[in-house]
Amino acid sequence: QVKNVSLPAPSLPRRRPVTMEDATKESIAIAGLQRKGLADLDGKDSYAKVNEKKVKETDSVGKAKQKVVNELASAYAREYVKQVAPEDKPFLGAQPLLLRKPCISTVEETERVTAVACKTIGRLIKEAHGVHIRISEDARRSDVARGMMEAASDEVVDIDAAHVVVSMTRDLWHTLPFTQLPSAPGTAKRLLIYVGTPGKYLSMCIKSYRGRFDTAYEEDRLVILCKGVCMLPLGTQEQNIFGVDEVAVLKTIATAVKARGSLVWGHGVGTKASIMTKIYGYPVGGELPKPLCYEGDAGGSANSFDYLVDYVRFLNQLKMAKPEMPVTVWYDTGLLVSVLMGSVVGAGVSLLTDSDGVAMLRDASIGHIISKLNQVIAVEPFKSARAVYNFFIGDGACRLNGGVELALHLMEGHKAQSLTNLFIFNNYKWAIEDNLVAETFEEHALYNESFYDLLQHHSNVVVCENDLELRETLSLLSRKADAYAEGKSGPGLNIIVIRGLDVSLPPLIGDIEPIRQSSEMSFLRNVLGKFAEGCQHKVPLYGCSAFEYIQYLHLFMEEMPEGKKYQYVCGRTDIQAAHMCGMTQPDGKCVLFINDVYGINSLSESLRFVLSGFGGRQLLVVIWHPSLLKLIDHFHLHRPPMVWPNPGPELAKYYVRKASDALFVDFAGAASADRITKQVTTAMGSHTPLIVVNVLPEQERAYVSLDIRVKTG
Repeated sequence: QVKNVSLPAPSLPRRRPVTMEDATKESIAIAGLQRKGLADLDGKDSYAKVNEKKVKETDSVGKAKQKVVNELASAYAREYVKQVAPEDKPFLGAQPLLLRKPCISTVEETERVTAVACKTIGRLIKEAHGVHIRISEDARRSDVARGMMEAASDEVVDIDAAHVVVSMTRDLWHTLPFTQLPSAPGTAKRLLIYVGTPGKYLSMCIKSYRGRFDTAYEEDRLVILCKGVCMLPLGTQEQNIFGVDEVAVLKTIATAVKARGSLVWGHGVGTKASIMTKIYGYPVGGELPKPLCYEGDAGGSANSFDYLVDYVRFLNQLKMAKPEMPVTVWYDTGLLVSVLMGSVVGAGVSLLTDSDGVAMLRDASIGHIISKLNQVIAVEPFKSARAVYNFFIGDGACRLNGGVELALHLMEGHKAQSLTNLFIFNNYKWAIEDNLVAETFEEHALYNESFYDLLQHHSNVVVCENDLELRETLSLLSRKADAYAEGKSGPGLNIIVIRGLDVSLPPLIGDIEPIRQSSEMSFLRNVLGKFAEGCQHKVPLYGCSAFEYIQYLHLFMEEMPEGKKYQYVCGRTDIQAAHMCGMTQPDGKCVLFINDVYGINSLSESLRFVLSGFGGRQLLVVIWHPSLLKLIDHFHLHRPPMVWPNPGPELAKYYVRKASDALFVDFAGAASADRITKQVTTAMGSHTPLIVVNVLPEQERAYVSLDIRVKTG
């Protein structure tokens, strides 16, 4: 039985609805509940002595650390700043494939494109000044890739003089235990061959390969080999080839580099055996690490993220001591979790994730790790394994996948043998989009503090209000992990709610004048202005994940007179936004803004609603896409490498039985804006139930494709 103690009020600012707070405090007081920590190994409350210490004012060192944290957050937000390419900009070289319908290469087509890729890469390797092979996490299972790593010698001191260098990518490093990540060789002027799947969000989190890719791409010496697709120099510029046999291409690479001479290991003399053992073998364990222990007051020179970095470092040490025991950390998508990853990486410590963790970061799927939590607790043999699992997620992402409810269900309904911790950053807000428009949307506030206040009285839940409570909780978790690894304590599932971790993030709106003057904005004004005519109420405009369109939406709502006729309603999920657009509307009509990947979730239900019955409903769906502004955009969030799926219009057509019930148009910029506007407004006037506007990305608009033909032999 945990002894309840009274703690001082938290020193950090709190944001919450006053009436709900008062109701929660009253209910807690009536129930006689007080704040507590988790139970220690001896059954005592871990917060029992916390109030004997204090959180000191941040000193100059602490302020410098906070500045670094803020810069990490700003770098993350800048990834989403919308930019408008000039209407007449030519798009040269490799282009991502906007896939409107399934496109699967036949055996004959694969043979032809593979022959082109093999012939070209073989010649490039033969003629290159030097070659650098980089093996990523999802390529390590390839026997060919492993063979190149095993063939590389780690006895060469002068790597720069080697003809061929073989090294691992950072995403592979971060699946292995390290308290100091290995050194990485420079690429210089070498032909850079990346084997595996890059990811835009992943590369930002682990500070990887952006500069190397950009320079090599500009100098036509970049090869990226993914499953079924390859980027490589053809003629005077880089191109994407779709449908290749990646195994055959990789075998050609291995044969060609061996013909250049000895392969050299890129991570330093004498390091290969220990690293390869971590990847493929069975490393020898060691003594368990000492649990975290903090003396004196918190704060001062320490930043809140320092304590979390210490904890991840401890987990790496635990894994090295117990290599046979799974010790894994999964990180979700979001601002504070991204800052945590940046802090861990900046300290030279491995994120200690696994292949699923890397894949989720590559995909940037919000709330995805909650499904992983369900798997490791509910699916055999994972649930019976002795393991230490940790999950980090923000409160906005956690609710998307029912994280807390699921965790409580797993506590009651399953008896897993792992020691599992779910960390939730509770900062009462979600959606980085606010920083892209210099204004906070009320829809993005999270009024969930009272929920967690009540939840903390569960014996397996703790709320950390300040750095003292955070570091004491992390110390306790490290003690429990050590005892668990020794077989001296049992398994369990804990929820750790962390408050007060926030960052100072200025608005990053970029140059909005091109957006204000864009053909898209003119189209929105004309079309949405017409759509709202005759309505007695403001027309609902539904949305959720808004990175592709948030700045257009904001300027339309705030600056344009037509925007005053609309009310923006942000669904708590993309599914909810899609559901709401199919329901009865104030004047029988509404608008749905979505992107073309996760925005189409549950759209089918609403299409059935709108297209049933005998009138009275009208839905305008506007589909948005990313912009191709950087090389890394070929590996965009939620999309296959070098391919941008465009399933939305095709999906909607499955629910339409006759032409008069729907209009499907592509908005392709200024060149066809007048014609498309007329088509859409005419359909509105004709009471067409469903209108779908596909806002094409800039590289797909009104273009003339110049042919390039390469012989297979």
